[in-house]
Order: sequence, then C-alpha cells, then structure tokens
Amino acid sequence: MQKPAEDAPESSRLARDSAVVGTATILSRLLGFARDVLIARLLGAGPVADAFLAALRLPNLVRRVLGEGGLNAPFVPLYLAIKAERGGAAARRFTGEAVGHLGLLLLGLVVLGEIFAPWVVLGLAGGFAEEPQTLALAAHYTRLMLPFLLLTTLAAMLAAVLNAEKRFTLAALAPALMNALLVGFLMVSLGRGLEAELAAQSQAALVSLTGLAHLGLILFALRKMGLARPSLRWSPEMARLVATGGATLLAASTAQLVLLVATQIASAEPGSVAALYYADRVFQLPLGFVGVAMGTVVLSEMADSAKTSGPDARLGQALALGLALALPAALALFVLAEPIVSVLFEHGRFGAEDRARTAAALAGFALGLPFAVIAKVFGQVYFARQTPRLPLLAGCLAVLVAALGGYALAGDGNAAQMAACAASLAFLTQAMLLGIALLRDGIWRPSIANLRPIVASLAASAIMLGVLLVLSSLLAARLAPPQSTPWRVVALLALCTGGALAYGAVGWLLGAFGAFPLPRYLRKRRA
Repeated sequence: MQKPAEDAPESSRLARDSAVVGTATILSRLLGFARDVLIARLLGAGPVADAFLAALRLPNLVRRVLGEGGLNAPFVPLYLAIKAERGGAAARRFTGEAVGHLGLLLLGLVVLGEIFAPWVVLGLAGGFAEEPQTLALAAHYTRLMLPFLLLTTLAAMLAAVLNAEKRFTLAALAPALMNALLVGFLMVSLGRGLEAELAAQSQAALVSLTGLAHLGLILFALRKMGLARPSLRWSPEMARLVATGGATLLAASTAQLVLLVATQIASAEPGSVAALYYADRVFQLPLGFVGVAMGTVVLSEMADSAKTSGPDARLGQALALGLALALPAALALFVLAEPIVSVLFEHGRFGAEDRARTAAALAGFALGLPFAVIAKVFGQVYFARQTPRLPLLAGCLAVLVAALGGYALAGDGNAAQMAACAASLAFLTQAMLLGIALLRDGIWRPSIANLRPIVASLAASAIMLGVLLVLSSLLAARLAPPQSTPWRVVALLALCTGGALAYGAVGWLLGAFGAFPLPRYLRKRRA
C-alpha cells in the first residue's frame, strides 16, 4: 500500500487536471444551457420544438459520447502503448491511419443518413410515426445537422491525441466555442422575432458549421506537435483498434444510449420529448462536469498503470472525487427541480404545464446521477486495460433495463418523468454490475482512506439540504413567475450559492475533498 505522503501529490494532480477539464466542460454546458433556454423561449414545447429537439438528439448524442471520453477510451491506451514501445513518429502514423479510416466510414454514414433521414428520426422518436408533419420537420432538420457528425467526430479523434499527451485545456474548451456561436445566433433570432420554423431550420444548419469550427480549433492546437497525414494503410495497430474500439466506444456510450431510449419512450406523449430534453440539459451540467473529467484525465492516469496487477489506488481516489461532486448536485436537483425549471425555462411559449412536466423529469434524472458517475469511474479501469467486454455487457443490460422499465412505467402519468426514472434505474444497474465485477477481480479494494471522504460528502450533503429548505422558504416569493426575470435569476443564484457554500464549508471541514482540518484541529486542542 502506498503511503499517504506519496498519494497526496498524485491525488492533487488528479484533482487539478480534473478541475481544469471540468471547468472547461461547465463553461460549455452553461453556454449549451443558455442555448436551450433561448430555444425554449423561441420554440416553446410544441410540434416544432419536438421536431427540432428530436433531430438535435443525434448531434448531442455524438457530442456527449465523444466529449465524455468515447474515443479516448479505445484510442488513448493504444496510442500511449505505441509511443512507449516505438516512439512518437509511430504514434503519429497510427493517428493518421485512424483519422483516414474513420473519415471514410463517417462520410459513408452521413450519406446514408441524408438518404434515410425519416428512418433515423423514427429510431430516435418512434412516436412521430403517428405525427407525419412533425416527422417531416424532424427529418429536414436531421439532414441539415448530419455534416456535424463527420466534422466533430474527426475533431474528437484528434483531440484524443491532446488528451493522451495530457494537454487537456484546448480540447475541453472547443465545445464551448460551438455553443457560443449557437447562443449568439439564437439571441439574434429572438431580437428579430423570427418565426419558429425558420429559426429552427437556421439553427439546424448552424449546428453543422459549429462542427467545422470545432475541427479547426483542434487542428490549431495540434500544429506544434506535428499533424499526422490521413492514411488508409491497414496496420496491425489499426486491426487492434478495430478489434477493441467498437466494443469500447459502445460501452463508453452507455449513458447516452440510455437517454436515447428514454427519448423513445417519452415520444409516445406529445410535448414529452421537449420536456425530457430540457430536463436532461440541466442534468447534464453536473454529469458533464464529472463525466468528462472521468473520461479524459482519469483514463489517461489509469492507462499509465494498466499493466500492473492488483488493486488500483487511483480508482478509490477518482470515486471519492466523483461522488464529492455528484452527491450534492443530485440532492439539489431533486429538491430544487421546480424552481430551477421555472426560472430557467418558464418564459415565452414555455408555460406552467411544460414547467410541471419538465421538473418531474428532472427529479427523476437526479435520482440516478450518483450511479451514473460511479459507473463512469468504474468503466475507466477496463478501458485503460483495453478489456471492454464487461463494461459492454453491463452497458447492454443497463439499456435493456431502461427500455423495460420505461415501458413498464409508461401510462402511469408523465411520460417524461417515467422515462427519466427508467434511466436512473439503468444507471443503478450498470454501477452495481461493474462494482461487483471489480470487487470479484480484486481491482477495487475499498479502504477507510477512500470511504471516509464519501461519508463526509454524505454528511455535508445533509447539512446542505437543511440550508436549501430554509432558503427556499425565504426566497419563495422572489422565485415565483409573477416576479421579473432578473429578480428570479438572482434569487435562484442566491439559493444555489447558499447551498454550495454550505456544502463546500462543511465538506472541507469533514474531509470530503481529501483534507481533514477538523480532526487535526480537535487533536491539537486535546494535546
């Protein structure tokens, strides 16, 4: 076992790099969130919004999968192994081969998608089969967005090189640029009073242009490292990448596939696709902050020690860090679902009925947030060791649970809420399966040192809950819809800030973030 003194610098570096990536991700998520607030104001939650947001599911699925380590998982360990064995030039050649083959595959898929766009939409929202007009709109928007998939996936492949070299910042900031462009356009659209269908069509086309901006920024970041020329040469390394890459990418995509199933379930009830989408966007703020760090920084760290046998010390550190962020976020989202949705979305064409439906879905998602983070952390161990079979199996079972649970709950009320609860059940299933396997294989050995900060996080979250309930009561009048939007935003910020400060202070004193000032202080007092 490593000594605490030796663990500290490693744990601090992990926390620092995770904070850099997480902060950049939060910036992107906040801009994306602002985008969705503007979309809600511009499109509401009617047929045009349902069509646009169903079409946007595919770009969002790709962006989240790639942004949260989907391509890092199969690529980074193999890239680092080639570089260690044969040098940087061989690693660059391998990158060129991967980009060349991936680009060719994506081009073919985009062409097929353009031809079969209505069937693509039905795969995302089967309920549209009974709504021909909404289906036609969604197919049109999908065709406009499909080039984004080619451009941003190539950008993600090249960003994986930056992550492998532990250059995380620019790769993490690139999505923020994309969302900033979309926010700017939506503000112009609102200012000019664009009709809903025209605004949705223009926004769909701009999505593809943001993919080009993403690729350009990553190429700029790679210029000093030497760009690999795309190649269609089939090397043994490419064969190895293909052999493990598909399973790894699919396993790393589980959370997003679960959300895709949830959308399919919600599409049976008009307006529920939009409600689920808006709830998911709030849910993605904390999940993105933690998930991206787990899929980039933690994977790169674990890949360095993937060949060692026995327990992985980094696993306990990463789990404690992830839960220190996920537990308070989940509790806050569950308790504050109604005021959060009301303040952020209840404007323009988004009414009280839409608010109630969306808030219920957000509370359903909040239940699964800690389990989604746990599953993300556990999965990185297998990805770093290039053994994705077990995460793939756990992911497939989670998707199945989401589907069966969603359809079992369907008809019991709010379709969006039932779909979100089914997704949370799927995250719980995935986390349990992976945790049991890690214990069985001797890779995860819970210790007092790692369990202590988790218990501290739970205690700090309980204190935060009390603070949130008191502040909610005091600020209830300021949060109500009759108040002006600026006052409501200020009140929500005060509520969230108060809860965050309470959690941060108590968590620091109890050691939720790795330090234990309170026990040391008490020992000194007794001495």
